[in-house]
Amino acid sequence: MAGPAVATGPDPDAAASVDASVGFACLAAGLLVAQQVAAKATRDALFLSNFPVTALPIASGLTAGVSLAGVLAFSRGMARSSPPVMMRWALGVSAILLMGEWSLSLAAPRLAAVAVYFHVGLFGATLVSGFWSVINESFDPYTARHVIGRIGAGAGVGGVVGGLLTWRAAGLIGVAPMLLVIVGLTVACLIVLETLHRTDRGRVPPAAPAVRPGPAYALRLIRREPYLRNVAVLVGLCALTEAVLDYVLSAAVTTRFGRGGPLMSFFALYHTSVGVVALGLQTALARRALERLGLGGTLAVPPVVITLGAALAAIVPGVWPRVAVRGVQAVLRNSLFRSAYELLYTPLAPERKRPTKALLDVGADRLGTIAGSAVVMLILLLPAAGATRMLLLLASALAAASLVLTRRLQKGYVSALAESLRAGTVRLDPIDVVDQTTRATLAIADAQKRRITAEPAKDPHPAHAGAEPSLVADADASAALLSGDPGRIRGVLTRGAVLEPALVSLVVPLLARDELFTEAVAALRRVATRCTGQLLDVLLDPEQDPIVRRRVPRVLKAAPTQRAVDGLLAALRDERFDVRYRSAQALLRLRQRDGSLRIPAADAFSAAQRELTLARASPRGLQHVFGLLSLGVPGEPLAVALRAWRTDDRSLRGTALEYLQNVLPATVWGSLWPWLGSRPAVTGRTLDEMRDDLLRSTAAAESARRSKRRATGSAGWRGPKQ
Repeated sequence: MAGPAVATGPDPDAAASVDASVGFACLAAGLLVAQQVAAKATRDALFLSNFPVTALPIASGLTAGVSLAGVLAFSRGMARSSPPVMMRWALGVSAILLMGEWSLSLAAPRLAAVAVYFHVGLFGATLVSGFWSVINESFDPYTARHVIGRIGAGAGVGGVVGGLLTWRAAGLIGVAPMLLVIVGLTVACLIVLETLHRTDRGRVPPAAPAVRPGPAYALRLIRREPYLRNVAVLVGLCALTEAVLDYVLSAAVTTRFGRGGPLMSFFALYHTSVGVVALGLQTALARRALERLGLGGTLAVPPVVITLGAALAAIVPGVWPRVAVRGVQAVLRNSLFRSAYELLYTPLAPERKRPTKALLDVGADRLGTIAGSAVVMLILLLPAAGATRMLLLLASALAAASLVLTRRLQKGYVSALAESLRAGTVRLDPIDVVDQTTRATLAIADAQKRRITAEPAKDPHPAHAGAEPSLVADADASAALLSGDPGRIRGVLTRGAVLEPALVSLVVPLLARDELFTEAVAALRRVATRCTGQLLDVLLDPEQDPIVRRRVPRVLKAAPTQRAVDGLLAALRDERFDVRYRSAQALLRLRQRDGSLRIPAADAFSAAQRELTLARASPRGLQHVFGLLSLGVPGEPLAVALRAWRTDDRSLRGTALEYLQNVLPATVWGSLWPWLGSRPAVTGRTLDEMRDDLLRSTAAAESARRSKRRATGSAGWRGPKQ
């Protein structure tokens, strides 16, 4: 558990108390998950050692019904008491029952197998739900945001340890004595949670008892709101698919490994492998998937994989394809799907989330398990040769149905979140937002709120009200811009519509991508006068991407406003030469477009003086200095003087140098002439005479070059004709 915990106050004792609480929470999470993994492996091995695999759907369905009733009773108990008290009772009762089940296994193994199966189904979800309720009440939201990942890592380590412990015990003590090991893990978890509760008692004030509506109110909410109904259907479909694949797995491994220790060893290694891979996938890809694919895309990954995997397993014979498809389903559900699923509750206000979440999480899951068990029993009435293949094809079809549902959930999520943000019933901290769907919707809603606040009151029924793009369309555009796909991004940039202000912050980073640079510049130039502040924030921030910063002035030169000029003048002091150079070029372009823009000559001369003092002489540096000087000395002659100095005509070069000496401030000229190589000879001509000579001489030289080019071109054209 590396790193100190985050404490919200300056008191060292408080920080030490938080550190201790986090340590106990990590240890409790590890012990609880180790107990869960060991209990599931022991349950499956004990049941399948005493009953045929065809009895599994009946046990699974009945256990799901009992578990549903148990979770509802546990929820009512937590409403009347507190999570630590309920966990104390639940863990204590579970340990006592496990002791009784071990004693029963010595006299009546079959009866003990049924009791253990019901026990694990009843207490499994209940203990996990209760543990996270304890964690939620042990830390304030700020601290919880920083330590929840470490507690989750502790749980992952516990899953690995529990699986390895069960695997090793299978060969040493057998299946039934493993119940005593689970008792030890349960009691250890109880002791650690009690220690955590005592540590928190002086630090966290007791929460006021919450008034929780009953299940009837939650059912009315789910029936009334399509979004909640879709969430319930998704949970049920996933549970139904899992029940079908569970039977396929159990049937395959029972045939391969038989009963007793070898079967428990397989389940121990299976659960360990699932835990390790899920933890790795959660750590490495969950956040990246949410950022790149969004909520709907991440939810769709498991259904796509299971649709293809189950269909393939139905075609390819053997045990291991069936083990693989169930293992992949478990890994994806415990990693990518879980990360995205928890975000589905973001749009719900607390008064709607509290009564419905437990019913959706557990109730819909258990109903799906009951339905899956019933379906498996019906299919088992078919000839044995085709039953397993039909179950795999059914799992593939169910996963495909879940895939279709994820698209509806994506749209429903955006609509529900937008409505909650507008109504103010949900407030999100952008720091906590991970997925691109929520981030895009939050950005659009925030921009619309700022626009409504800034605009004066209008007719509530304007004629053009229907012309504004919908929030959902803007969110889709945001998701495309965040996808990283050049085709989708280019489609948004080239659609011709003016970018919404909230989309500007998503387009600006695209300036760094060469394949999208042209389209990004064109799209930003159309709104440059409206988003000047955003562009200047990027230009003047040294922490931003240097490529983006040096390309922002190419956008700003399409915004002929004093605000853009002032920001570009500030960029002339930047540490990076490329930013200074591009900013000066943009200022020259703005001066050409609108001569009324105010660019103080003193600022231009100061910038030039800094370049001459700090930089080394170079052709591009000299061009930059003359560009800055042109801002202080408007007109063509200064640029003409640079062109004249670059010629081979000594007389013309002398005229250019003399002109510069007379038109520039003495300090600037004193720093410039070493770059040019020599001091000019004094001729006594007036400034106007030198200007006229420069213009006339360079005009003549340019005319001569054009004539030479025309002659060369004509000769080149006549040659082939001969």
